Amino acid sequence: MEADRLGGCEGLIVVLDTSIVLDIARGTIPLSSIDGVIAGSYKLVTVKGVLEELSRIAEGGGLRSRIARRALNLVEEVGVVVLGEVEGGVDDAIVALALSLKSRCRVIVATNDRVLRRRLRRIGVPTMYYRRARGGLEVDWHPVF
Repeated sequence: MEADRLGGCEGLIVVLDTSIVLDIARGTIPLSSIDGVIAGSYKLVTVKGVLEELSRIAEGGGLRSRIARRALNLVEEVGVVVLGEVEGGVDDAIVALALSLKSRCRVIVATNDRVLRRRLRRIGVPTMYYRRARGGLEVDWHPVF
C-alpha cells in the first residue's frame, strides 16, 4: 500500500499536482507558503504522471520548458516522494492515490485544477489551491455528509 511506501502517516500528506509544482517553480507560490496553511509536519508527495507531464513540457523550448525543468529539479531537491503508476490520466492517478491514502492518513491535494478540485470535493478529500485575489494558498474543505 502507498502509505507503507511513505514510511507511515505521521503528519499530513500533501499530494502535489502539476499545476502547483509549476507555480512553485515559476515563483508564483513560495514553497514556504505551505507552512502558512498547514500547522505541523507534512510530507510532499506526487504521482509519476506529474513527472512525466513535466518532462514532456521540459522537452520544448521557451520559458514554459525552462520552468518545467526547474520544477523537475525542485521535486528532486525538496525530496518529493513519487508514488503511483500512470493508469489513465494524471488526475485519475491523483484521485486514486488520495483515496488510497485517505483511509489511513490525513491527506490534502494541492492543485489549481478546478475540475480536479471538484472531483476531490465529491469524495471528501480536501484541497489546497492558489487564490490569486488573496495572493496565497487557501484550503478548500467541504466535508461530505
